[in-house]
Amino acid sequence: MTESPRAWRRELVGSMVEAAVLFSRDGQVLAINDRARDLLRTTPDVATDGVVETLSNAELSRAVDEVRVTGKPITVETEHGHRHLRASASMVSGETLLLISDRTQEKRVEELRRDFVVNASHELKTPVTSIQTLAEALSVVIHEQPERVPALVTRLGDEAERLAALVHDLLDLRRLEERGTREREPVDLTELVRQVVAAQVGRADGAGVELSVAAPDHLYVDGVAGDLEVIVKNLVVNAIKYNRTGGSAQVRLRPIGTMIEFAIEDTGIGIPQADLPRIFERFYRVDTARSRETGGTGLGLSIVRHAVEHHGGTIHVDSRLGQGTTFTVRLPAGRPPPGEPNR
Repeated sequence: MTESPRAWRRELVGSMVEAAVLFSRDGQVLAINDRARDLLRTTPDVATDGVVETLSNAELSRAVDEVRVTGKPITVETEHGHRHLRASASMVSGETLLLISDRTQEKRVEELRRDFVVNASHELKTPVTSIQTLAEALSVVIHEQPERVPALVTRLGDEAERLAALVHDLLDLRRLEERGTREREPVDLTELVRQVVAAQVGRADGAGVELSVAAPDHLYVDGVAGDLEVIVKNLVVNAIKYNRTGGSAQVRLRPIGTMIEFAIEDTGIGIPQADLPRIFERFYRVDTARSRETGGTGLGLSIVRHAVEHHGGTIHVDSRLGQGTTFTVRLPAGRPPPGEPNR
């Protein structure tokens, strides 16, 4: 082969967006682009290195060798380091071209979706089975043991509420994960927080928890009011649920530079340090028994995280087992509507 066509092919390989490696008839590397070097974590010597030295992966090496022998294109998938790769090898004028794509993120998304379906099915099955069992029991005792009817109806209602909460959270999570950008508007976070807290005073009183708010008169963020309410409500409800009788939960709002900080500090049971990295995962529960007892779906904090990220914010948690937990959310500050007061 003349030098000109070979130089042209090397230039072509180097210009490709996709990772690409070109091998000669005898298996020597002729060209490799930067994307392939990054994926394969290799810096081959184009003068001496062959298939095995360049690829450092048995599956990819076998694919190239098979194409060199048979002349037929082949596609393989393999793990390389921490990456999941898909590679296609084919003959090009007697030389072998290997194109490689990184499917790590795609694979991760597939696994998350599969796990989500499995977990959601399991979580839905529990209240549905309970409702069916209670309905069957109710049909029997309504005539034979009427005195048991009120208790069964109460339990049936509890399970129905649990199912409704789970479905509602599943829909919220799906909406937050899949939707695009929505139109935002100035939201008075102080007013929103006060309204949410006021709605939870009864729950706090019933749990023996003192609930309070410390905030300036007006603090605005540009956002979706319903999603901001989801953030505040989930964190306030958790601060009550996982507290102790005689405990407290304080909500604080303050401006910090270009951000608005919303924090809620409780004196509850706390979270073990080993669990902190996972608490925002879907269906992850620190205390499964208590979560189910209090009606937790295991989705609340995942929903909060997605809603915070949609607003360009951050969320952080500090906790000590047996002493309490503080969730801190920071959101970009916004401007008030025309004619409305600022901070």
